[in-house]
Amino acid sequence: MLKPACPVSAFITTGGRLNVMFDNFSMRARQVVFVARFKAGERGARTIEVDDLLAALVLEDQGMSEEIFSSSFGDRDTFVNRTPSHLPFFSSETAEHLLARIKDILPQSDSVGMIEEIPLSPALNNVVGSAIAIQTQFQRSQIEPLLLLAAIVSQPSSECTELLNEFGITQEGVLAKLRGTADN
Repeated sequence: MLKPACPVSAFITTGGRLNVMFDNFSMRARQVVFVARFKAGERGARTIEVDDLLAALVLEDQGMSEEIFSSSFGDRDTFVNRTPSHLPFFSSETAEHLLARIKDILPQSDSVGMIEEIPLSPALNNVVGSAIAIQTQFQRSQIEPLLLLAAIVSQPSSECTELLNEFGITQEGVLAKLRGTADN
């Protein structure tokens, strides 16, 4: 099986916008974007949605994204061993419930092959822009998964924001975690 040298950038484009900014993404954040693309393709989407990114964030946070790398590329060590471990943001119970709810929300169709390009939706483009603004605000050298989550919960009247709020995950809580002031 051929393995792409850089699977994330090979599959994610938005008129070049994300590829240009992608250098600012940490390895973990790149994995999240790859998993979001994988999940969108798996469900037959024509665009990668914010819900796909949220599902990918939950999977990565819980250490479950390595299963996708193993099933897609056969060699999860290419990606997983290069990323630092972290304390999960989501409890395992919250993660399980979030993933089930996201799966119920997103429409399903015939899957899209891995070599087919799937662009980001306009809403997800807004989230990426917000993540860049939050990165600047918090003076981080790279966009990390928690910055992506902060960007999702900062979107006004979004279905994802409402879903996260149902589980007690708020913009204030995520920003507090970024500041290092959240209860662990």
